[in-house]
Amino acid sequence: MEPLVLGIFLKIETRGYSGPAPKIVRDPARVESGADAYRLFVYDLSPKEPDLTISDATQRLASRLARAFDPENPPFPESQYALRMIMEVGVMADSEAGTISYSWPLDFIQALADAGIELNVSHYLPTADNDDDEEDDY
Repeated sequence: MEPLVLGIFLKIETRGYSGPAPKIVRDPARVESGADAYRLFVYDLSPKEPDLTISDATQRLASRLARAFDPENPPFPESQYALRMIMEVGVMADSEAGTISYSWPLDFIQALADAGIELNVSHYLPTADNDDDEEDDY
């Protein structure tokens, strides 16, 4: 069984950008401000459908990212740019399987590379609760 996507978040760190939050596929879920004109835009790009595999979820997102970061129409003005962009993907895999294996669609990887987005993946391996034999004392 291919691992399932739990969530996908895009974090864009900027410095010196004071304009409105750019729409990257959708509006940001959160905007944080810090010292020295630092701003962080967090976009929740998680699929709305439950139980999507990595290939299904990221294949759908690839074309949206390519449009959002089109060099002809960039999300930020030329003089103000993102310092760092990170795509964080949470993946749930079967801990009983022993190994985890999956592939990223090429057009998703290409969209990330073209936009300069780093990819971080967190793996969640649920385990069976061993407390079934214990009684609750509440």
